[in-house]
Amino acid sequence: MSNYSLEQLSQHLPLVKEGQKLQWVVVKKIETGVLVDCADGAITGIILQKEVRDLLRNGVDLSIWASIEAELINPTIRHKEWYYIISVTKLLQIDVRKNIISKIETNEIFTVIPTEANLGWLLVDMHGIKWFIPLSQLAPIHYPRVEDGAQEQIFDKLLEMIGKEFKVRAISLDEEEKRVILSEREALKEETEKILSEIEVGKSYEGIVSGVSSYGLFVTLGGSVEWLVHISELTFWHVSHIDNLAKIGDPFEVKVIGLENGKISLSRKQLKGDPWSYIPTKFKIGDIIEWEVVRFVPYGVFVRIYDDINGLIHLSELSKKNQVKVWQVVQAKLILLDPKARKIGLSMKSLESWSDDTTTATPAKKRTKKATSDTSTEAEKTA
Repeated sequence: MSNYSLEQLSQHLPLVKEGQKLQWVVVKKIETGVLVDCADGAITGIILQKEVRDLLRNGVDLSIWASIEAELINPTIRHKEWYYIISVTKLLQIDVRKNIISKIETNEIFTVIPTEANLGWLLVDMHGIKWFIPLSQLAPIHYPRVEDGAQEQIFDKLLEMIGKEFKVRAISLDEEEKRVILSEREALKEETEKILSEIEVGKSYEGIVSGVSSYGLFVTLGGSVEWLVHISELTFWHVSHIDNLAKIGDPFEVKVIGLENGKISLSRKQLKGDPWSYIPTKFKIGDIIEWEVVRFVPYGVFVRIYDDINGLIHLSELSKKNQVKVWQVVQAKLILLDPKARKIGLSMKSLESWSDDTTTATPAKKRTKKATSDTSTEAEKTA
């Protein structure tokens, strides 16, 4: 501190009053906060620890000898060690308020990083002004879609988003509550409109799986347009475990089969032709099918026939000699072929009877047709 006479010191000291904005220099960090000096050390103030944590989280420089502008809190209230209590946050809040009003007026897109989460929001704390991203304003790719709306799972997914960058627009400001509502969806508005204007019925597009439910997969196109691929449009055969078809984040090609008033209808199975139109040309009653068992049901087992299509071996038509297991390759005789009803029936029992007939000249293997599945994916085989 510089040496002053009493008269010089009184002239040098700034007016100490509530709300006074002064330039301070960081001089020391203590357990209860950060000490700062002004007027060459004539006045010492303290930034309390709670505010220090907030300032550091928001990137404010509080290193020793750093210069900061701060506001003096009521000078009649002193810290227990008789330091003046000062606040940087109040001045920063004025800048934050001006900044957010400007962003609302200009419809600016900017980046924020959530610091907290609860069941309804992601929260960004900007020097005591709360910026919220409601669940309804998250982009499809980030929306925490959970079966049956399980709150604990939603909360867990929101917690995973803390610390990640989000591009948003500010859509409202409540000055009394010091609350700003942000929207990731609004930041993607132009991109969404562009995608919707370019989508054509009959064309296929590469999307990303953004949600899995019991009734289908949610697929996001371009990161902003999300629609459901209903379970009936995923594959031509029964799906017992839909999460075996794809996981969240997986690339997923789809075909647009409908577009009306901004509503898109998507299909996975229509990327390729209906295998039921081909089956009658490939198989006929009496053929011997050789392929793998894919699923058990209370009334029998299903065997892969062609592409997405399975045939049923009813309990009454199972082998009397051998037990079958999932993924085991078996031989069975085609005894029912009804493309219109989309049913295929197989029999292992009749094949055994036929093989045991000593009057039959042709061995069974010479009449065997091995089913093919050239276009089915590994995930579809296990679903």
